[in-house]
Amino acid sequence: MISFDEALKILNSVKIKVKSESIPVLNSLYRVTYLDVPSKLDVPTEDNSAMDGYALKSSLTQNMPAGKLKLEIEQDAIYAGDNLKKTIQEDKAVKIMTGGYLPDGLDAVIPFEDAKVIKEKLIIASPIKINKNVRKKGEDIKKGDRILYKNKLLTPEAIALLISCNIKRIRVYENIPVSIISTGNEILTPNQKYQYGKVFNSNGILAELFLSQNGCKVVENVVCKDNLTAIKNAIKFALKSSKIIITSAGASFGEKDFTEKALVESGLKIKFRQVAIKPAKPFSFGLINNTPIFMLPGNPMAFFTCLVVFLKPFLENQIDIKDSVKMIKSRSLFKYVKNHKRREFIPAHTYSENGCFYSKDYKKSGPAMISALSHINSIVQVPENTFEIEEGDYVDVYLI
Repeated sequence: MISFDEALKILNSVKIKVKSESIPVLNSLYRVTYLDVPSKLDVPTEDNSAMDGYALKSSLTQNMPAGKLKLEIEQDAIYAGDNLKKTIQEDKAVKIMTGGYLPDGLDAVIPFEDAKVIKEKLIIASPIKINKNVRKKGEDIKKGDRILYKNKLLTPEAIALLISCNIKRIRVYENIPVSIISTGNEILTPNQKYQYGKVFNSNGILAELFLSQNGCKVVENVVCKDNLTAIKNAIKFALKSSKIIITSAGASFGEKDFTEKALVESGLKIKFRQVAIKPAKPFSFGLINNTPIFMLPGNPMAFFTCLVVFLKPFLENQIDIKDSVKMIKSRSLFKYVKNHKRREFIPAHTYSENGCFYSKDYKKSGPAMISALSHINSIVQVPENTFEIEEGDYVDVYLI
């Protein structure tokens, strides 16, 4: 049995080859950029009005006559979306709406609320500064500017930026192919009817959905009976189709725990067996050739803890996602006493208030208790040499 930090160090030393692919931007939500992305457009693409008002040439107002300057107003107005650029005499003004492109030679806009119009003439009483109420071509983004860096998670905001810059396709990291193998005579698939003595395959579904949110695609999610040959066949198929294999249950030392035996007979080289943590001590890890094998315990909260503290960091390490929040400091809203020297992980609900994070534990928790999953959004980490948490103490928290 090794420490949590030793296990994480071993995991971080393992690299898998992650390919890239070009996909439509509209299908890229929560994918990760493979390359820096330059803009294909100036943003704005042309000088345009920031207000509804009247566009004019500002230099006409700099040396005004002793009286007031009167500019004739062009009859046709300019609207956002007009697909032909209008030509206006520079000694005239023109009505323009927000987003409308300025004609050549005009370089300022007087808002309607500040304008005085008498008999179809715009009355100017004082000088107007150049570019007043004008959004200049490329003032936000210039064509060729880098708008996204490599290894950037594509959030809705990032995708909106890409669309604005005329990016139709983008090169991203592939969704890493993963196989999930759950073992146990007691396990039912979700579409089966409940039977006495059986449990539904919540771990397999939890892993599939969790992984799909973290850069993976699940190519196989199977349930095997406690049968050595059946498990070996599932492993053989998974090795052909996947870059990572996750097993659930069967990794302990009961007489029906065949998972590790099947893996070893399939070529597994163990990197570590069991970790000094609570829950999820049975978690083990190894390689079959270059394929990482995560052997997770069957108890739901222990299984989920491994996904959060081992699988997610491992996946992020493969592609070095920028701006990923791995852990935060939060104030404990609970007291806790620990009587062992293992790293412990406590299900919690974390929220922000008045500029500070607070975490409250879920009292009804244990490795086999799945009810916590509907209440928590984080996991509090308690180090090996910390034996007591007081209310108000700062704790390390994994956000889910």
